[in-house]
Amino acid sequence: MSVSIIGCGWLGQALAKRLLASHTDIMASYQSPQTGEHLSVLDIPATQLILPLVDDVLRSNHLDNLAGVEPRLFQKNVLIIAIPPQLKKGRLDYPLKIQQLVHLAELGKTQHIILLNSTAIYNGLAGRVDETSELDVTAEKVGSLLAAEQAVKKFSKRVHILRLAGLVGPNRHPGKFLQAKRIFENASAAVNLVHQTDVVNILEKLIQLDSAQSKQNIYNVVSHTDSNRQRYYQVAAQALSLPVPKFAIEQQQNEGKKIIGATLRGELSYDYVHDDLLYWLKDENHELDNI
Repeated sequence: MSVSIIGCGWLGQALAKRLLASHTDIMASYQSPQTGEHLSVLDIPATQLILPLVDDVLRSNHLDNLAGVEPRLFQKNVLIIAIPPQLKKGRLDYPLKIQQLVHLAELGKTQHIILLNSTAIYNGLAGRVDETSELDVTAEKVGSLLAAEQAVKKFSKRVHILRLAGLVGPNRHPGKFLQAKRIFENASAAVNLVHQTDVVNILEKLIQLDSAQSKQNIYNVVSHTDSNRQRYYQVAAQALSLPVPKFAIEQQQNEGKKIIGATLRGELSYDYVHDDLLYWLKDENHELDNI
């Protein structure tokens, strides 16, 4: 088995270390020289890939001699796409990046693509939502995320799409992102989060999965944490001895959307390591979590 990781950031590095520990043949990509230097320190084999590619890649029929492309990235069995959509920055080229990667995978020896997408694709919805919920394509971000998924689905071989909830884990304790003077909204909204360890475990499971074992190609990846935003972030602040965050008084409760991840649990027979992230917040050794 061999794996390429396109976009080897916080999550990709955790996966790369896990795969290297099991002697899997891997290669990662990065954009910034700083990330490249960090990957070198971690002994993660990597090459620079700046997306979107400036050349008209989609018209090319050969991997060799494509400017800015290391062909070996697309000669591995599994291609994991872990690039951030960067939608907050007003970037509209996320689907194009995915389309280019799928085309390169077709030119290479890739047999299986795993796209790490986001549960932000459910923006604009309320209540319990799962992979079968009708999306609100008028909502901000949704159209771009959906277009990226549609581009991956055109790959001629195996495809899995993971819609990841908000990520927490080592060096990503939610309490660290709380601003003391800020008044937070949506106190009663449901919390939709997942721990880095569980995402890495699920990716490893998909990499090793026999094609006959997976019925669906889209899975929500989310913990069972039963909490609203106010309670969760109050516990997060207390865990780090920070001031308790303040929430605006709601005229009426807004429970927002609750992401349901039952399909993955059933089809992949996966039990989450950190299924209750309130418990993880209270664990004084949470920052020592190891992948």
